[in-house]
Amino acid sequence: MVEFSKKNIKSKKIKNIKVLYKDIAKYKLKKSNLIISYYTIQFVNPAYRQKLINKIFDALNWGGAFIFFEKIRGNDARFQDILTSLYSDFKEQNNFPASDILKKKKSIREVLEPYSNFGNKSYLKRAGFKDVQTIFQYLCFKGYLCIK
Repeated sequence: MVEFSKKNIKSKKIKNIKVLYKDIAKYKLKKSNLIISYYTIQFVNPAYRQKLINKIFDALNWGGAFIFFEKIRGNDARFQDILTSLYSDFKEQNNFPASDILKKKKSIREVLEPYSNFGNKSYLKRAGFKDVQTIFQYLCFKGYLCIK
């Protein structure tokens, strides 16, 4: 994805985007007005997640925004099964081959660790975010706008 992004940016002659491939645990975030995480924190080891959310909060200027999209777990096993089934149906209806669906499921099984809506909001609250608004939800995918 890094190479794809760099080629795309170059072909469109975009000058104000920098693509980095770094370990976020070791990367120092600059003071910012906006930080976006698009389906990435769910792949961060849960033991480090709170530190990362704290780091993001600390890097934001007062009034700055953190836009945070994640896959979420259902509130209980019944809802989780419903969400998983509906998302599988969505993939099939959009002509994803069953073999690709299974390959993707297996490839992320060991590294994807989504939390519930409550879990994500708890991380945000502990970091210091008081103003959190849902800005998107489709099945098990949710987006939050968090203001410092």
